Amino acid sequence: MEKEAKTDAELEDMILQRLVIGGVFVSVRRDPILGWRPTVVTAPKHTRNAQELADKIAAELRKKFTLKE
Repeated sequence: MEKEAKTDAELEDMILQRLVIGGVFVSVRRDPILGWRPTVVTAPKHTRNAQELADKIAAELRKKFTLKE
C-alpha cells in the first residue's frame, strides 16, 4: 500500500488536532532517517510531554503519510 503525500501544514494540523493541548505550535520538517518529524514549541513546563505526544502521533501518521516534496 502506497503512502499518501501531505504538505507540512496538513501534517502539522493533524498532529495539533490529536494533541489537544492549548498554546502549542507544531512544525513539521524533513528528516533524513524518519522521512519527517514534528517539533513542538510551547511553554517550558509543557515542552517534554507535548513533544513526546507529538512524536507518538507522528509515528502513527508516518505509516500512512509521507511529506510532499
